[in-house]
Amino acid sequence: MEQIENDQIITVTEVDSSSSSMSTAINEKTMTGNDGVNDLSVQLERSAKRTELIESTEKGSTSAKNPVYVEWHGVNYSITEESNKPSWWNKMGNSDSKLESGKHVRTLIENIHGCANPGEILAIMGPSGCGKTTLLNLLGDRVGSKGVQGTVTLNGHKPTKKSKRFVAYCTQDDIFFPQLTVKETLSYTARLRLPREMSRRDKLKQVDNTMSLLNLSKCANTIIGDHRTRGVSGGERKRTNIASELLTDPSVILLDEPTSGLDSSLALELTKILKEFAVKQKKTIIMVIHQPSSQVFESFDKLMLMADGHMVYFGERAGVVDYLADQGYKCHPNFNPADYILELLNDNTIKQKLINGYAHSIRDDPTGKQAIEKYSRRSQTDNQLSNTILNAPVTSTRRWEATFLQQVSILTQRTFKQSRSVILSRVDIFQTIALAIICLVVWLQIPFAETNIADRVGSIFFCGVFWSFHPMIGAVSSFPLDLVMLSKERQSRSYRLLSYYLSKQIAELPLVIFNPALFTIPVYWAANLLPDFGRFVAYLIVILLGTVTSQSFGYFFGATLLNVQKSISVSMVFMLASMLLGGFYIKHLPMGLSWLKYLSFVKYSYSLLMQIQFDTPKAQFRCARPGELPPGEVSMCDLGDNPMSNISGVSILQSEGLDDLPWYVNLLVLIGFCIVARVLAYFSLRRNSRRNKE
Repeated sequence: MEQIENDQIITVTEVDSSSSSMSTAINEKTMTGNDGVNDLSVQLERSAKRTELIESTEKGSTSAKNPVYVEWHGVNYSITEESNKPSWWNKMGNSDSKLESGKHVRTLIENIHGCANPGEILAIMGPSGCGKTTLLNLLGDRVGSKGVQGTVTLNGHKPTKKSKRFVAYCTQDDIFFPQLTVKETLSYTARLRLPREMSRRDKLKQVDNTMSLLNLSKCANTIIGDHRTRGVSGGERKRTNIASELLTDPSVILLDEPTSGLDSSLALELTKILKEFAVKQKKTIIMVIHQPSSQVFESFDKLMLMADGHMVYFGERAGVVDYLADQGYKCHPNFNPADYILELLNDNTIKQKLINGYAHSIRDDPTGKQAIEKYSRRSQTDNQLSNTILNAPVTSTRRWEATFLQQVSILTQRTFKQSRSVILSRVDIFQTIALAIICLVVWLQIPFAETNIADRVGSIFFCGVFWSFHPMIGAVSSFPLDLVMLSKERQSRSYRLLSYYLSKQIAELPLVIFNPALFTIPVYWAANLLPDFGRFVAYLIVILLGTVTSQSFGYFFGATLLNVQKSISVSMVFMLASMLLGGFYIKHLPMGLSWLKYLSFVKYSYSLLMQIQFDTPKAQFRCARPGELPPGEVSMCDLGDNPMSNISGVSILQSEGLDDLPWYVNLLVLIGFCIVARVLAYFSLRRNSRRNKE
């Protein structure tokens, strides 16, 4: 009887959905009088437009043609935790102590079952820490297989990688790139995840429709922002998060606290939109919610109550009040049932009684499989859908909607816009200009004289090393900060990992070389380095190559450790060691350790810069006149039998010990360091991304 009534409710809702939203708006405003006429007309207009937008996409909706039934039973999830280990002092002082170390298993959820039907909203409620989000992660296949028991199916089939693109997951934390606007964020999502048969124009039109649907048009050109950069409001971020999933036309939508941060009116409007999507496009919506208003609560079709990882109730939302009354807890007629439920579940004694009561009610059905058959419309004989559709595997002929080249192109554009304001921030540009001015003052027009050779060499080493330090520190935080967003989009099968990695290299390359070029061009000529344009171009290329190589090592440390603080510490040690072994500070290493200098990439970039400046007949330096050198220092011109009037650049290279390798070997090794570090960074990122999935 309950099944027939449920089907009748859904049918009526489908027929009258257009009028129901309007009548609801009228009922909400009947008590406002004449002063509310304008507000009423605005709400009626928005309601009608919302219905029109949803209906306009109904024909092409994947979920409308192929609805997905989500069912799960006997689900358990446990994690292994490290117990507190006794210190070595306690072990020595208490040899007979019973302190033990090791691992123990903690169960987060136990024997959970339920189902969600197309055209309905299932709400999962319970106090904080009861396992609601954990269950949602299990249903979204986001915790791996370790510690998971039980069965989760989509149309009777286990979820696969290809089914993930049909399941949207809106996390409680709104994860975005902060420097992108709302429209840019949604546009890139649409271009990556909407069917490739759709033209770019149609995809962007769907973005506009979705923004209008969720009232985001007014903030379309506002950046998302974060805790350091002001952007959209919390409510707009939440709606943007939901919009990014809705516009991809998923069959199943999982939402974790979608109304948090929204006022009651916005929460109700959002729930109405989700309800209408569910009915019009046969979407299956599962929502974790903490404390909904009475109006939001009444919009739910099914309800699951959880406490301490156990089930307290599963069934029709309308039947929960009667169920609680049968358990001895009668809700007052004028009291919000959601508030009353949480009040009961926050009382330890009552909570345990309700857990035991539900366990007793399903004692003959330990995994909850019979309960699923009772409430799942997939198993009902009067279902109008054919068995082919009801049992169709949730899969796609394509792994990715965008081609590999499209992914690289789209992600490159997005990464460039996001990274531009970070890498080329006003602070960094000001720092570069200020440092260039200081160097211009310190090294202005260095004479080609013996007394100034050390100054010239020092300026060359400083320029090469500084532009190796700076990009490395910026690169180490790149992957750790992107990891959450990367995991989110990879879970939804938006793009390949290789596409993301290549796009990052392409997008950040012109950004990372801008400041070194801005610094080197004026400093080179002002410092009176070798006045030869060809040598200047070669000098600039080597500076930029050293910058890119140090960035490569930064990528490698960041992708391997995926922790900003640890990555910075390791990269600093690596960079300081490379600088010490570069050939400027230490020219003669202890016996047996001379090979260490060949492990330093700074040695190759420094050698190249010196060879560009000194390995040429044009590099001639006037010998020091009497009294120009410090007391006790002998001129290089007086070392031979025949005093010289000029010092050649080649002799300076020999004295510095930088002529051991020809220039092309230094260049090839430096390029090799750059390529190998980036390849290793990719495989480290790939390994760590797989580990996170597990």
